[in-house]
Amino acid sequence: MKRSRKRGVALVVAIMTAMQLVTGCSLGRAPESANGAASGEELQLGIVAKGYGDEFLKQLASAYEAKTGVKTTVVKSSAATDWVAPALLSGEKNNDIDIIFDINPNLMSSLAKKNYVKGYDRAFADLSDIYNEVPEGYDTDKPLKELMSSYAMRASTWDLEGEGYGDGKQYFICYASGIEGLVYNRALFEKYNLEEPRTTTEFFAILDKIKTISNGTYAKNDDGRTIYPYVYSGQTNYSNYLATVWWAQCDGVDAFNRALEGKDAAGNYTADSLKAQGKLSAMTHVSKLLDIESGYTDSSTCYSQNFTNAQVLFMDGQAFMMSTGEWLEREMSGNFSDAGLEVAFMRIPVNSDIVLRCGSVKTDEQLSEVIAYIDGDVEARPSYLSDADLEIIREARSVYCSEGNQHLAYIPAYSNMAGEAKDFLRFMMSKEGQEIMLQYSYGNMAPLNVDVTKFTQYENLSYFQKAKYEMWSSEIGMTLVGNNYSHPMAYAGGVTTFSNNPSFETAFGVVSTSSSYKTPLEIWTKDYEDAAKRWDSKMEQAGVSN
Repeated sequence: MKRSRKRGVALVVAIMTAMQLVTGCSLGRAPESANGAASGEELQLGIVAKGYGDEFLKQLASAYEAKTGVKTTVVKSSAATDWVAPALLSGEKNNDIDIIFDINPNLMSSLAKKNYVKGYDRAFADLSDIYNEVPEGYDTDKPLKELMSSYAMRASTWDLEGEGYGDGKQYFICYASGIEGLVYNRALFEKYNLEEPRTTTEFFAILDKIKTISNGTYAKNDDGRTIYPYVYSGQTNYSNYLATVWWAQCDGVDAFNRALEGKDAAGNYTADSLKAQGKLSAMTHVSKLLDIESGYTDSSTCYSQNFTNAQVLFMDGQAFMMSTGEWLEREMSGNFSDAGLEVAFMRIPVNSDIVLRCGSVKTDEQLSEVIAYIDGDVEARPSYLSDADLEIIREARSVYCSEGNQHLAYIPAYSNMAGEAKDFLRFMMSKEGQEIMLQYSYGNMAPLNVDVTKFTQYENLSYFQKAKYEMWSSEIGMTLVGNNYSHPMAYAGGVTTFSNNPSFETAFGVVSTSSSYKTPLEIWTKDYEDAAKRWDSKMEQAGVSN
C-alpha cells in the first residue's frame, strides 16, 4: 500500500525551511499542484528552476494529469544541489519527490556510490526500459536510445562503452539540449553588409572590420553609444563555449572526448592526453578575442559585467556578437518584449588550425571554400578536396557546445510511484510532450535527432529559436561537445576541459602587463603539469587502470 503523500510534503517543506534558515538560499514557493490543489496520492515533480524556468513542467504535469488521471504536484527551487541533495538523501520516509529535474554535473558520482542513498545499491531508478521503447508520436520505429543524441546518451548511461566501471544502464534523461555558442545581431550584420565568417581567420577579419566600419571607427547607435564587435561577461565564463568548440574542431571530436577521459590515441590512461594541441589553439583564439588591446570589446565595462548585464548590452544593440546559450531569450524576455527577433545563433567559425590535420586542404582560403561547399552555398566540390578531409571538416562544421548533459531528470530509487514516474517521463519524451516543452520553455526541448521544423509549435518559435533548429535539422546537423561528467576520470579523477582558468575572461580580458594576465601557453602548461604530478592518484580515485 502506498503511503500518504501529505505527510511527505510537510516533511520536505520542513527540510527546505531548515535549509533556508541555515544557508540563506531561496527555496521558491510552496508545492503547487498542476490542477491547483494538493490532495491525496500525487506524483510529485521537483525542479531546479533556472535557465528554462518551471512553466514547461507545470504544463507537462497538467497535460499528463488530464491524460491519465494521475494527480501531480510541482515543487520548484532555484537552489540547485543545495536543495536537491538533502531532499534526496532524506530518504524514502521523508522525501516524496518522485522525479527530480536537476542541474547537476555530479550525478554519476552519486550513482557510482553504493549506499549513497541508505539501503540502496543505486541512488536512482533504472530507466533503461524507457530507452529501449519507441516514443509515441514520431514518424519512426527507432527506440529512444537511437533518437537521443550520442552526447545525451553518454550523459545518461553509466559506462556507455562497456569499460567495466558501470553496468551500461541509463539512469537519467536529458531534458534540455542546452545549446551554447556564438550569437549575432542579425539586423546589424545586414545593415553593414557583413557575411557570417566560415573560419576563425575570417572571424577576426570581420572583428577588425567592425572596429573601423563607420568612417574609420566603431559604429554608433542612434543615441550615440558605441557598438563594439563583441561583448562578454567578466564574471561568467561564457567564452569557454567557443574554446570548447574550437578545441574539438581542431583535434576532432573523438580525440577531444578521449582527452576528457584521460586517454591517448591508443586508449591508454596518461597525463599526456592533456597535451592536446587543439586545446592550446582554442585558448589562443579566445585570448585574442578578449584581449583589451585587440579593441574587440568595451574594456571599460565588460570585465565587471555579470552575464545578465552583458546579455542586456547585446540585446540593446551595443555589440555585434556575444557567446551565450539558448536561454538568452527567456532570460531577456523581461527586458525586451521582442527578445530573439533580431538575433540568432551562427555556426561557429571553424578553427583555421584544422588545416594542420588535413592533407588536401592547405590554406584558409581553401578551408573557406570547402565550408561553403559543405554549407550548400556552392554546388561544385573543390577539385583538390579528398574524401578524408571532407569528413574532417564536415564534422568540425557541425560542432556545438552544450551543457544539456547537466540538465538531467531522474527518479529516486526509493520512489513508491516509480511506475507512474516512468510513465510521466515517457509522456515527456513523446512528440506531444516535446511540443509542450517547445511552447513553454522558449524553444527548448530534449536533444532528440528529429526534424523539429515539422513540429506544430515550430511555427510559433522566434527567429532566434528557429535558426537553431534549422541548423539542428539540417544535413550537417549538430555534434554536441562539452565537459564529460559520466566517466570516472572526470567525476572521480577530476579531468576537465580547462582546469586552471576559472574564467578565460579574467585570465585574458586584461592588458598583457597586468599581474593577473595569463597566456594560453601558461594555462595549457600548468594544466598538464598539475595533472601529471597527481596522475596516479587520479587513476586510483577513478578506479581505472591500463
